[in-house]
Amino acid sequence: MLTTPVLATNINLTGYKLTFDEEFNKLSVSQSGTTTTWADIRPSSRFDANSDIGFGASSFLDTASGYNPFSVSNGALTITGVPYTVKFGYPGSWQSGLIHTAGTFVQTYGYFEMRAKFNSVPGTWPAFWLLPVTTLHPAGRDASLWQELDVVEQYGSYTQGVYSNIHTTEPAPAGVMWNFFSSHPEIASGYHTYGMDWEPKTITFYVDGVLMGSKPTPDDMTGPMYMLVDLARDTPYKASAAAMSMNVDYVRAFSNSASAVAVRQDTISAPDGNDPGLYGATAANALPPDKLTLNMYEDAYKGDCQFTVSVDGVEIGGVLTTTGTKTAPQNFTLPAVLAKGTHKISVKFLNDLYAGTPSTDRNLYVQSILVDGIQRYGSAALYSNGSQTYNVTVP
Repeated sequence: MLTTPVLATNINLTGYKLTFDEEFNKLSVSQSGTTTTWADIRPSSRFDANSDIGFGASSFLDTASGYNPFSVSNGALTITGVPYTVKFGYPGSWQSGLIHTAGTFVQTYGYFEMRAKFNSVPGTWPAFWLLPVTTLHPAGRDASLWQELDVVEQYGSYTQGVYSNIHTTEPAPAGVMWNFFSSHPEIASGYHTYGMDWEPKTITFYVDGVLMGSKPTPDDMTGPMYMLVDLARDTPYKASAAAMSMNVDYVRAFSNSASAVAVRQDTISAPDGNDPGLYGATAANALPPDKLTLNMYEDAYKGDCQFTVSVDGVEIGGVLTTTGTKTAPQNFTLPAVLAKGTHKISVKFLNDLYAGTPSTDRNLYVQSILVDGIQRYGSAALYSNGSQTYNVTVP
């Protein structure tokens, strides 16, 4: 029975080695990555001599195209995207940049983190993600599916937060994609850290060191993967549109494997003057998590009530079980980062049971919903399986 989920405000990397460190004190990018840290064209996605076909409404260009999407200044990489201007790339697409480590760095399991600054320009689609060296298609599964770990994706016109995803071939009930949404009003201003701890049994996502969600590691995600950073466009070309950009302070990877080879930490030069330390998960200025508390009780009949909780459509905390009573309700405190405004808090009753009389009826009750100790919603009852959604406003 889970009643008080652990909130990881500091990621413990004791025993881990720093295995990849890019502080962007210089630009080290080429088409192949043969003599550089990063490559900017994926061989399987090459469109022409100097571009990667991209995705969304984007092409990713190498500097030989006549357009350079990359620049480094004050310890940060800037990727800039513009409407179509040169002959390389898909005609009419946005011209931007992608970098990857397929030929220079791969790793199985570990903690991966990027510190970056996004913006609120509509149409921007920055991301930090991992792809497998070898995509697996287990027998009997949908051949159109693949493995992918999205540490963070952000959409410029949606400033309320960011997304993290797990793509897998695993069939239901695990699903083909798991999604976590982090509600951060500060995302579109300033630098933030985005981390993922990929281990043999679990995959866990963090924003500024705050736990966003965790899922069991899919059975097809056990081999080496490489890292990608890109700025794509999710809306079509417009000649009058402004340039888009993203800024990356660093990209780092850690491993606790006995065979992992440690690398030397490069000189840290935070572009905003705010050095978060060896890894941002321990930053003293990490955004504090909100505490979403639900006071729950039940009419128990042949077992206790089980339920899940979702915030703005994303489940948090897993399956919960209450033994609370009306006179002694049970408190469930879950980690959440809630922006100002109205949020949809959903409670899903999982195991209703009714045998025809009031005394042979299993029911679930929400006595109150609190955010940071302040009540934001009153009582409600769930008499049958399914979800009920409550609008909770954070001033």
